[in-house]
Amino acid sequence: MGGDITLTERETEYLLRIIDSSTSVFRRHQFFLWAQGEVQSLLPHGMLICILDEGSGQSISIEKFSRTNIDETEFSELCRPEGGLVFRVMSAWSAGGNRPFLLCPHHSRSLAYKRFAHDLEQNDLERIAAHGMFDASGHTSSLFIFTQISGALTERHAYFLDLLIPHMHMALVRMLFHERHHKPGAAAGKTRKLITDRETEVLRYIQTGKSNQEIAHLLKISPLTVKNHIQKILRKLSVNNRAHAVAKAMALKITL
Repeated sequence: MGGDITLTERETEYLLRIIDSSTSVFRRHQFFLWAQGEVQSLLPHGMLICILDEGSGQSISIEKFSRTNIDETEFSELCRPEGGLVFRVMSAWSAGGNRPFLLCPHHSRSLAYKRFAHDLEQNDLERIAAHGMFDASGHTSSLFIFTQISGALTERHAYFLDLLIPHMHMALVRMLFHERHHKPGAAAGKTRKLITDRETEVLRYIQTGKSNQEIAHLLKISPLTVKNHIQKILRKLSVNNRAHAVAKAMALKITL
C-alpha cells in the first residue's frame, strides 16, 4: 500500500513533526496533546481509541483520547468484549490481513461498511480509520481506531496509517509503562545499573532499526554475541521482544 502515493512537501513536514514529537510522549496528558495536536494534521478526528494487548495472560488495555464528550456507559458498550464495536473492528482488521481498515459512507456499497453502518450512525462516529501492530505469529499487539472523522476516507489515509502506527504504538507503550512503573530517580538509576555499557550500545542500535548482523558488524562482535546481549536485555527489563525493550529503555531514559 502506498506504492503510487507520494507525500506533498507539507505532508512530509507534518509527518516528520509527528514522528519527532512522539519521542517526547511519556505521560497521558502528553499523549492526549500529541494525538489531538500534531497527529490531527494528517488524520483529523474527534476520538481515538487505543488498544494494547501485551499477551502473557495480561488484560487488554483500552484507552480513549477524545476532544468530544462521550457518555462512559456508551463507551463501555463500544468496548464490550462480546459484540462491542471496538472488538468487531479488531476482528475485521485481523481478518483483512492486518491492513489499514476504513469505514466510510462513500464506501456504502461495501460489505464491510454495511456490517458497521448501524453502529456508526447510532454512536455518532461517522467514519472509522483503524490500523495496528502485530507480532511475528500474527497476534494483534495494538490497534488504533480513529473515529468522528469529518471528511471522506481514501487510500491516502490508509497510507498515512501505515506510516504513523509504529510511532503511535511506541508512544502508547511508553505512556502505559511510565504510568505503571515509573518512580522518579530511583527506578531509572536502578535500571541503569542493571544494563551494562555494551548492552546500552546494543539497545541504541536496536532503537535505530539495525539487525543483529548489522549490530555485530558495527561493534565488531559475532551475531551470536549480539543475540546473547539481546536475551540478557529482555530478561533484565522484563520484556518479551525488541520493540518493548526499546520502549522501556526510552521510558527509563537508558538510551538517551
